[in-house]
Amino acid sequence: MNKMILVKHNNEGNLKAYFYFALEEYILEHVLKDDEAYFFTWKIKGVVIGKNQVLENEVNMEYLKDNDITLFRRPTGGGTIYADESNTMYTMITKKTTNFSFKPYLELVIKAMEKLGLKIEFSGRNDLLFEGKKISGVAFLQNKYGVLIHGTYMYDVDIETMIRSITPNNEKLISKGIDSVRSRVVNLKPHLNGLSLDDLVKHLENEITFEEYILSDEEIKIVQKMAEKYESDEWRFLKQPSYTKNISKRISGGMFNATLELNHGVIQDIKITGDFFDLYPIEIIEDKLKNINYTKEEVTKVLDGINIEDMILDIKKQEFLDFLLSGIVN
Repeated sequence: MNKMILVKHNNEGNLKAYFYFALEEYILEHVLKDDEAYFFTWKIKGVVIGKNQVLENEVNMEYLKDNDITLFRRPTGGGTIYADESNTMYTMITKKTTNFSFKPYLELVIKAMEKLGLKIEFSGRNDLLFEGKKISGVAFLQNKYGVLIHGTYMYDVDIETMIRSITPNNEKLISKGIDSVRSRVVNLKPHLNGLSLDDLVKHLENEITFEEYILSDEEIKIVQKMAEKYESDEWRFLKQPSYTKNISKRISGGMFNATLELNHGVIQDIKITGDFFDLYPIEIIEDKLKNINYTKEEVTKVLDGINIEDMILDIKKQEFLDFLLSGIVN
């Protein structure tokens, strides 16, 4: 395994995850050479979902909005995570090898923690455990440039906020989830004899890496430009896998149900049912809504072009619009 090089830059601080996703991409595609591997740590506050996940199945969007918690979508697979200023994220980047395994790379973390008196164990495909409880999970990406490994490292993360953020809006599920997760994960702070998070990060960097790669101001500008992709609403909210969405609401005119077939944010098909009275076939409205992005702007534009009060008995246009928009996650 190649020796690790520590990536440093003068853009340090609690940055948004967009920057770090772009930094990973930049190192992987433009810096990495055959005999090299790179490492860096980062702090964020927010919820990060995997590239193949459907938002509303994984995240309590209402709670995120009420508590000013940012949502990110990473370019790697895996599950949803919550991070705050009291834990750290880490990234390792290396060239592809045959029969790739996380283990040699995560063993670097294990050996570093042994020097602090903590016995960390490798579990399953990609988890690190302390006293049988999870302290770190890892996501993974491999492409023609190499391999990207990144993960969380629990120092003193707020577990209750974590569960409320990544559990769909159901108080019974949330309450059970808090107790369940507390029994399976552990923060390291109580076991580090007063070692601060910053000191822990410095220890990991010193133990895992052997030299530094410092990004120039010009490289940072390039990374910031690349980060715009990951910050866009299109990436975060529309780049979702195909799935079926159901919304229901009683409004003026009756009970309305809509079943939408969505593919990367585009309405492939929509069926509107209920106990309303249509004065013209409801398929006219359905056809207008097909093959558009499922966004507030495009749905509103379609309805602005329809005199819906003449098509459904006792309907109020704004109520029907609010019904359709109630299912949009952003």
